[in-house]
Amino acid sequence: MNDLEFKNYQNRFNLHHLATDKFKTNLIQIYFMLPLENEKEAAMNALIPSVLERGSKNYNDNQLIKTELENLYGSNMSSNILKRGENQILRFSLEMVNEKFLTHKSNLTVDAFNLLNDIIFNPLIEKSKFKEKYFKQEKEILKQDILSLINDKYSFAVENCLSRMCKNEKYGIYKMGSVSVLDQISNQELFNHYQKIINQAKRSLFLVGNFKSSFVDNIFANTELKAGADIFDENTEVVYQDKEIDFYEQLLKVNQARLSIGFRTGITRKQPDYYSLLVFNSLIGGSTHSRLFQEIREKRSLAYYVSSSIETTKGLLLINSGINAENHEKVIELVKQEIAAVAAGDFSEEEFMRSKKSIINHLKQDLDSNKSLSAHFLLSLVNNKKESINQTINGVEAVSREDIISVAKKLKMDTIYLLKSED
Repeated sequence: MNDLEFKNYQNRFNLHHLATDKFKTNLIQIYFMLPLENEKEAAMNALIPSVLERGSKNYNDNQLIKTELENLYGSNMSSNILKRGENQILRFSLEMVNEKFLTHKSNLTVDAFNLLNDIIFNPLIEKSKFKEKYFKQEKEILKQDILSLINDKYSFAVENCLSRMCKNEKYGIYKMGSVSVLDQISNQELFNHYQKIINQAKRSLFLVGNFKSSFVDNIFANTELKAGADIFDENTEVVYQDKEIDFYEQLLKVNQARLSIGFRTGITRKQPDYYSLLVFNSLIGGSTHSRLFQEIREKRSLAYYVSSSIETTKGLLLINSGINAENHEKVIELVKQEIAAVAAGDFSEEEFMRSKKSIINHLKQDLDSNKSLSAHFLLSLVNNKKESINQTINGVEAVSREDIISVAKKLKMDTIYLLKSED
């Protein structure tokens, strides 16, 4: 198996380069990482990428940016906000055609990188702040995005469960802030915060693809990118303690009740048990062959859907289901029973091997996507455990039945959140 690994250029800048010619496109990503401090800063961090994309000094409106992207052989630029552990990460991406597929000589990569650099570091300024029109419009769009969360009942239930579970922790802050704090943010305050990010935030540059050595060697010659600390997480608090289980019930006009159950694992990506947690998650609820899916949905028809997921920087596991509200106690009890069964070693060799195979197949699929390769390395970098996908596969393959049992015994149920109809 050919490994795809990032080469790290230290002592120059936080440049991470995965050299490969297997993709038809090249990917450039610039990351800025900031600790989650409060809702107001979270809202400002979420607002800045969208304001920057509206225009720069050399491309003063979105239409000019789109035209330039078309001129760059249909290149694609995007930005968004991520939450990894108790950090927010601003991600700016630009994907362009691999120059080896062009029929004539071109400066495509350099020109595309210069465009991305201009959008991030040369914003359109009026009177020492962002263009007022763009600021107001993007602020309203973000407000509507926050309000629209209620229309996605799955995400709404997940966020409400996590915000209650981590109410005394910074992880409980929603990655886009809140409407109430958004209204308090002025254009000047946002611009000052932007300058703080550019000058002080941890940052990394990712290159995935077939880049010319001359481009890599001279990438910082004509750019505003500055050296700084790499994006390692030193902020996330991993809570792992015995406590009474909190139960929250919320009434809303819904056709289907949502049940979310939050667990503390005490296991993060940087720990050896991480691979065992991956396999346990697949076994218990991370796939259609999982025990919860088979027992609660297929066998007993108590759920429209049921699944589990893990947050490996914070050490959380979440089980989510769509149910009839009157069945919530039965579902909770079955979740407890299935986890107890795994902790007692009551699972077949076929279930165990299928769970490992499911994880490995998913990881192998990620090898065929430049964005997935980047996302995998980003998480390993955040957790200060640089690791390729193939290294993760090796870790999963080494997991034993006893490792799964050990993980199941470590789980601590923390919070139960039920969203049900007010009728």
